[in-house]
Amino acid sequence: MLLGIDIGTSKIAAVIIDDSRRVLACRSVGVPPARDETRRRDACAPAIEETAWRCVAELPAALRAQVQAVGLTGQMHGVLLTGAGGQAVSPLITWQDERCDEAFLQELQNRTGYRLSSGFGCATLAWLRGHDELPAAAAGACTIHDYLTARLCGLPHPVTDPTDAASWGLFDLRALDWDVTAVERAGIERRLLPEVRPSGSLAGRATPAIAGRLGLPAGTPVAVAIGDHQASLLATLREPERELALTLGTGGQLSAVVPSLGAAGETYEYRPYPGGRYLLTAASLCGGAAWAWLAEAVKAWLRDLGLPCPADDALYEKLNALGLAAESELSVSPHFLGERHAPTLRGHIDGIDLHNFTLGPLARGLACGIMTNLRDMLPEEAYAGRERLLASGNALRRNPLLKHMAEEVFGLPLVLIEGQEEAATGAAINASGLTTNETFR
Repeated sequence: MLLGIDIGTSKIAAVIIDDSRRVLACRSVGVPPARDETRRRDACAPAIEETAWRCVAELPAALRAQVQAVGLTGQMHGVLLTGAGGQAVSPLITWQDERCDEAFLQELQNRTGYRLSSGFGCATLAWLRGHDELPAAAAGACTIHDYLTARLCGLPHPVTDPTDAASWGLFDLRALDWDVTAVERAGIERRLLPEVRPSGSLAGRATPAIAGRLGLPAGTPVAVAIGDHQASLLATLREPERELALTLGTGGQLSAVVPSLGAAGETYEYRPYPGGRYLLTAASLCGGAAWAWLAEAVKAWLRDLGLPCPADDALYEKLNALGLAAESELSVSPHFLGERHAPTLRGHIDGIDLHNFTLGPLARGLACGIMTNLRDMLPEEAYAGRERLLASGNALRRNPLLKHMAEEVFGLPLVLIEGQEEAATGAAINASGLTTNETFR
């Protein structure tokens, strides 16, 4: 048995899997809410820790007693400060934090050569240092799942892996370690940044006290925590070199596992991936949100005309049917919120004549535009040798038109993932190298 724990933004999940990656038990609980003040998002790390251990303790005791290794994952980018003994000396400043305004970020980029966003760990640390808000007792910094890994093992200093460290910025993707020159230029003390260890390597072993509380065998090995994006893909991709991963939530995300680091681009980024590989990833700001825009626009038009609006399920069913039946499509660029590489970009519809501005061609064109936007963000080499499109997200599960257009645009069969708690499952898989059971590896 392997135990995986996911410390998410809104919930904590824990799973136990067997050597066939089958989820035998799963529990989830809500995360204590973050404090939401003007431009600041802080959460209580000890409260999150207590909630995580309670979540694990709700798994069946007989399975917990058989766990051979533990892996953790969680929300990337966010940061908390720890003291000399590993205790939290600050709140968790989450990835949603916005205290770093555009002027500060631009000045930080000028100093370091890195483009960071508010909520990124190194941006937050630079801001705290620059505004004299760094706790005097701070001896280290880490993500929330790095923190819980250290607490589980009784480590005085947290450790991290490349997937998490890269999410903070100021990270050398080729060396898979901190860019020390950029860190110094940002005004961050190097001693605060955690040691970077390989993904899936040993962080430590569960202390007798916490192992006893959680019902785990004494000295259970614990893997260095991994970022939740990579953890989710570990759980869903079976042949990574032959598959593309598509997620459609509010935004959209397309990822391909590649063997080596290539040239940087404006519309995509490289991220570390376990096994010495990389993720080539593109992310759009409007994925499922663009599809929801069409339904909301239709409802607004009906209200303006004084006509009744159908229920949401009935409306989406009709839009899917009309789009699938349409013989032509309008060209729709769904940049309604801009894009990370072009914040001022906005959506537009092309090819309108006196007869084709109807819901069928519009729905079909929008679905095509959502997929085409993501496809065009990745370089051509990302598609070499790909045989399947593995997809997740309710927008794809519930809308056959989106699934159809995904297959048409990418030219690959789409396979919907029907897993549960993929990130927690991936965290467990990431720890499989620590067990003596060869079937896990």
